[in-house]
Amino acid sequence: MSDFIEVTDENFEEHLSKQKLALVDFYASWCGSCRMAAPMFKKVGNELNLTLFKVDAEKNPGARTHAKVTTLPTVALVKDGQVVASLSTTKEEGLRDFLNEHGVK
Repeated sequence: MSDFIEVTDENFEEHLSKQKLALVDFYASWCGSCRMAAPMFKKVGNELNLTLFKVDAEKNPGARTHAKVTTLPTVALVKDGQVVASLSTTKEEGLRDFLNEHGVK
């Protein structure tokens, strides 16, 4: 199983620009829902062979703004280096539906 790669404002665009398909988990250290959702994001991402990234949304406002993240936890879908959609969820079924809607199976 692949683990998350932690990215920051300084390397966010550099890392994502190289990705065909990836998930980015936006979280905060104080966010209990974020801690609860992270293993589910990892499980689903690994099942679908997605590259996984994590961004501390409080410490990296540039990345948060770039992905238009307003609530936590949020997972963003990256296709061909671009953030194409995001979803705030803690439910596996919701994440799977979101990914299916965006052609990730």
